[in-house]
Amino acid sequence: MPPLEKRQPHVMAIAEHSQNGLVHRIVGDPSAETDDPVASYKLKSRVSRRPRHRREGLPSAERLEQPPGAVTTDSARVSSLSKSPSRNVVLSSHHPAIVWLSENELLLPLSVLCLVHLCQWVGYEWPSAWLNIQHPVGASTIDHYRGREQQYVRGVHDVTFVVCWVLRIVAARAVMLHHVLPLLPRFLGVRSARKIRRFGESGWFLSYILVSWSIGFRMWQQSSYYMNTRSLYTNYPEEHAHMPYDLKWYYLVQTAFWISNVYTIFVEERRKDHLEMLTHHVVTIALVLSSYYFHFTRFGHAFMLVMDFPDIFLTSAKLLRYLGYITLPNLLFGAFTISWVFTKHYLCLKMMISIWTQGPQEIPFEKHFPHYPNSFASYPIVSVIWAILCVLQAILIYWFFMILRVLQRVLIQGKDAADNRSDDEDDVESDESTVCESKPTAEQG
Repeated sequence: MPPLEKRQPHVMAIAEHSQNGLVHRIVGDPSAETDDPVASYKLKSRVSRRPRHRREGLPSAERLEQPPGAVTTDSARVSSLSKSPSRNVVLSSHHPAIVWLSENELLLPLSVLCLVHLCQWVGYEWPSAWLNIQHPVGASTIDHYRGREQQYVRGVHDVTFVVCWVLRIVAARAVMLHHVLPLLPRFLGVRSARKIRRFGESGWFLSYILVSWSIGFRMWQQSSYYMNTRSLYTNYPEEHAHMPYDLKWYYLVQTAFWISNVYTIFVEERRKDHLEMLTHHVVTIALVLSSYYFHFTRFGHAFMLVMDFPDIFLTSAKLLRYLGYITLPNLLFGAFTISWVFTKHYLCLKMMISIWTQGPQEIPFEKHFPHYPNSFASYPIVSVIWAILCVLQAILIYWFFMILRVLQRVLIQGKDAADNRSDDEDDVESDESTVCESKPTAEQG
């Protein structure tokens, strides 16, 4: 054994509990202290050259005592995520604003909504633009016997209505995700906190898609453009600029949902296709807003139904997989693949061709923009929508190749279906091996 003055100091990672949670700090071994300046300099150099994410992800003292062959969690991956200390939430961003919004995602929207309803109850007029559809045309009565109903046009007050629904959707998601949906997997004996969190995220998305798609499909069945692409452009722009109540309500609520998804993607665990998913949400919002502004609401209505349909099968397969089922999720994934090809590629391309070919045929040239008032039927305007659709189709093609990888694993390798498109299910589970009880603190409401 070398003399005491020749010994190199050892480094230990000590886990300490502080007000901000579990933190790690590097200390020297008290039994191996040395006054040798050369040795101290070499030690400090080795520690300082270590990458930051490795320094922050040092294992705790308990893990250092494990045998060399023990399986440990990838500390770098876990440390790159912000774990809420009091809730089963993993954030994909360290930004203080994202952390604050995540901690108050129920209290903040409920406070604003209560303020709006209180002002309406007191007698102010401005809350009406938040709570009700605005900009009606003609009489305010609805004659169901003659088949006429109140018509609406787009206007500036649509912005406040969308903001109100963004707050409602965020609040509903917080309630479902943290208080309602985790009850089922816990009742069925699921102990992984990560699976329970993913179950809540997918369960919320499926709940909204089922409700919105059912409402939108019912409206499509009762419309004049049901199963007919040419009817999407007939009598443009007179009948398109004036929207019935249900169509305008559906369009604005869908806009609010996709805007809320931009927030959601930052308060959920980062997925492998984070950038593609964020681009998809932004492109979808651009498509919804452009079709709404250019009076192509019939096209947008049918297109949203086409795009949302396969997600019902995929999300259902995810939920059953988180609950431990294998065969039924594989069958649902097969149905999802077939519906994906039919809707998001065949029908999507068919609608893209129709807006470029059938649109000019159904809309006379004298009604093209800028010659005709309230009309945007011209190739430069349609080119904008086409460019957005092409970007969206490129993302869908990328995801389709990821789906083919899953099919190869199921059909050739005989493994179960895991969605490589977004979920990182094949990775090692995080150190949340047991379920942490979700008990909001007083500060979170």
